[in-house]
Amino acid sequence: QLQTWAEEAIEEGLESLAAMTGDAPENAVAEAQHPQGALVAVEAQSGAVKALVGGRRYAETAYNRAIQNNRQAGSGFKPFTYYTALETLGFSPATVMVDRPLTITVRGSADWQPRNFSRTFHGPMVLKKALMDSVNTIAAQLIERSGPEAVIATAQRCGIQSPLQPVYSLALGTSNVSPLEMASAFTTFATGGIRHEPFWIARVEDTQGRILEEHLVSGHRVLEPDLSYQIVDMMRGVLDRGSGAVVRRLGFSLPAAGKTGTTNSYKDAWFTGFTPTLCTSVWVGFDKERPLRDKNGVGITGGRGAAPIWTRFMKQAMEGEPAREFAIPEDIHMEIVDPQTGRPPDDLSRDRIEVALTEDQAASGTIIEGRPEGLFVIPGPEHPIQRPQTT
Repeated sequence: QLQTWAEEAIEEGLESLAAMTGDAPENAVAEAQHPQGALVAVEAQSGAVKALVGGRRYAETAYNRAIQNNRQAGSGFKPFTYYTALETLGFSPATVMVDRPLTITVRGSADWQPRNFSRTFHGPMVLKKALMDSVNTIAAQLIERSGPEAVIATAQRCGIQSPLQPVYSLALGTSNVSPLEMASAFTTFATGGIRHEPFWIARVEDTQGRILEEHLVSGHRVLEPDLSYQIVDMMRGVLDRGSGAVVRRLGFSLPAAGKTGTTNSYKDAWFTGFTPTLCTSVWVGFDKERPLRDKNGVGITGGRGAAPIWTRFMKQAMEGEPAREFAIPEDIHMEIVDPQTGRPPDDLSRDRIEVALTEDQAASGTIIEGRPEGLFVIPGPEHPIQRPQTT
């Protein structure tokens, strides 16, 4: 049943997307020119692949985009960058960083000036707010401090197996990954840091019912539970008040977390999200990597192109399920802070945000900044910069 719903969600979502872009196919030749997509759903507590769709109309194209079609994940990759910052730098969701013009200089390579998707800057903000709003300059500062190798190690621990380039733009998702990898890797956050390898066949029986082969579910801890929950809480904010808020507007109300992704020139749109029991990743785009733009020339983001497909599928897949909450580690407590100062709000605070902190963390309002002129000089030629800007 989940497979049927996944196929229907992709089919209807791509029809809506084709109408939006003006690329609705009229014949077999046009079929190759219209938007394509993929969806993978993985059971969080076991790794079982519950549904997988590699494109629309298998009879017309057998190419499996869920497994074979690795594409840039854009900001969908940022949770790995943020987890690395919490683990290696000692940051918390209430740590304040400054969204500002930034130049990263690498000896032997051109300067890199990461830009936000909105082309604007908003000054100091807590890390949870930065992830909710998918702020590129802050993700770039995080990987500058931790190093690309540490981010790669985090992603690999979660289950990303595709080659990842040790470049600073990795923070913005410039390495290629598959929807299967993203769905499987995000389950590691959903389970509090327990990694399960994805599998396809539960067991094989003969005609007498004797079990010939059986997959034994086993997981192993790869992430710290406290830090995993902090990332989950930050990604819940993406759905509730951030770049993935369309999920709530479309009527999915169960506890969930996720992240949008939109790559340079709108060539790829992603949404990967999960409940405590099921994680689903959706990718849409053109096979020939044309930009996804509507009839008015406006770029189509992950929130606009992929999240509605995710929502349609998940509403059906989770229908009748109780509202299960993510398990909160004993060391975690929630605090209300000012999203600009990271301190408990006062009467002048214009906004408030709830953050998950460990017992030894406090909403201190510490601001992490670089050089006053916004220039980071990074020694060594070992970390070249890939140029695409993503969100």
